[in-house]
Amino acid sequence: MDRYDRQRRLPGFGMDAQAALRAATVLVVGAGGLGAPALAYLAGAGVGELVIADDDVVAVHNLHRQVLYDTSDAGTPKASRAAARLAALNPDVRTTPVTARVTPETVDALVGRATVVLDCTDDVPTRYLLNEACVRQGVPEVWATIGGWSGRCGVSWPGRGPCFACVFGPALSPDAPAGGPPVFGPVCGATGALQAAEAVKVLTGVGEPLVGRMACLDVRTGELVAIPVRRDPACPVCGAR
Repeated sequence: MDRYDRQRRLPGFGMDAQAALRAATVLVVGAGGLGAPALAYLAGAGVGELVIADDDVVAVHNLHRQVLYDTSDAGTPKASRAAARLAALNPDVRTTPVTARVTPETVDALVGRATVVLDCTDDVPTRYLLNEACVRQGVPEVWATIGGWSGRCGVSWPGRGPCFACVFGPALSPDAPAGGPPVFGPVCGATGALQAAEAVKVLTGVGEPLVGRMACLDVRTGELVAIPVRRDPACPVCGAR
């Protein structure tokens, strides 16, 4: 337990919270800019199992923000490389790579094995697919979005607050810019770390998760604020109908 000594001594944390982490399975969809830092902190915290779903490969032009990888990893599957790195970081954590895209046929099985889901994707249809599956199965989801100098993060916990579709409206599929949208690397690190913190809070009951609130980070000004978000009674995913 020496590995976890500094966090176990946090007020309100202790052995019960550490045991809750060890008993948990966290599904992280996307092992890129958000997923890489989130996975590293979840492994360091002692989550029992990390299921890592990503069908992409490591690319050099992404290394400024995908901190689990190095140049020699280029061309290898992100999920497999992330699993290997995390196992080296903390051998107590079980790492399960899924090197395939999450689809309507596979999403329920993946979400169904998870205690918490992290949406670390940059793909709009996958975001809404995950949100629907989490609402359907009652699984808490920690989502985040990034772009340019800013990041946003929130927690969708079925029955306790708004889902992702309540906050952002019906699913849209905008045309992606060539080469992907511009992004400042540390934004990914800060926002991904925030996702990991929210997951730990949900799993342990320590602190107040971002349910009904959205954290908004702007690294240019150094501002981090939380604004309220409400459930939409007419939401096609979690609404009354």
